[in-house]
Amino acid sequence: MKKLALLLGSLLLVGATAQAKEVIAAPVEVSKEVMVVAEPVVEEVVVVEAAAPNFRVTRFGQWIEVDNSSGSDDGDIGLFYFAQDLGLAYGDDWTFGVQAYKNWQVDTSEGLSNTGGRVQLDAWRKFNQDQEFKYALGTRVRFYSGNADFDRYYLRGNYSYGMFSGWADTFYNSYNGAEDSRDGYAFETMPLNMKFGPLTLGYFFGYSSKVGSNDRVIADGTAFDSRPEGTTHQLRAYFPLFNYGKLSTGAQFRLGLHKDNKSGEVNTGTDTVYEFGKYQRYAVDATYAYSQDLDFTAYYVYEITDVKDQSENDYYGEFGMGWNYKF
Repeated sequence: MKKLALLLGSLLLVGATAQAKEVIAAPVEVSKEVMVVAEPVVEEVVVVEAAAPNFRVTRFGQWIEVDNSSGSDDGDIGLFYFAQDLGLAYGDDWTFGVQAYKNWQVDTSEGLSNTGGRVQLDAWRKFNQDQEFKYALGTRVRFYSGNADFDRYYLRGNYSYGMFSGWADTFYNSYNGAEDSRDGYAFETMPLNMKFGPLTLGYFFGYSSKVGSNDRVIADGTAFDSRPEGTTHQLRAYFPLFNYGKLSTGAQFRLGLHKDNKSGEVNTGTDTVYEFGKYQRYAVDATYAYSQDLDFTAYYVYEITDVKDQSENDYYGEFGMGWNYKF
């Protein structure tokens, strides 16, 4: 009995000791991770639209011109022109021009007499303007009235490449069925101009011909089928003279190499023809830039033609001046 009591006491003592030694773990706090979901970022796309081509005015100006030829019947002063010039553009590649003038005969005794006028329309399309080789194609229409009652239709072109440049015009003259006049066409070109520093030098060629044919009889009684045509060869030079402040000046010279106008196979002797050096043209011009947009210009032209088989020389003078405003 005593042994049983001792055994139970020992068990109770061991149990209490073990309970005293037991480590009670502190509660563990589990953090809750907050998942933040970002809203989708919508990038604003700015669409830059290219400016639509616009039709605009680029320039406007006026000019006057006086022409006088030796032996002319156009009054003792000559022909006087008063003209308007308007420039237009569409986008960066298209340019247009509108010109209109009236002209009168000017005589110190008879005064002014109305002789006619002209309206001219131009259109150009430029190509490769951001490259070294540039060119343009164009057209022109002229409507004459009065002393020159016909229409003229052009196809045109020009180019530039470094020190080289050139141009060509071909046109058709229409007399609109007039019985006493014959239509004709012409081709003019300076195919290869070369620039040497300030000097530009080039060769000019021109050809003209009438349409159809008719019978003619010249002074010696020779009858032939008339098909008038002509060719012109010239050497042309352009160069600046001097600049002083807002004033700039330039000059032009033309030297006739050969000109031959024929009526079919027979040279009637009444057409203007010349040989090497017998035609010379001198021109000077001046421009005063009053401002960045407004300038004034003036020029004078004098030419002499020593006509073959004629004892007299043909003199021609031309003076012009005007103003131009750029928008």
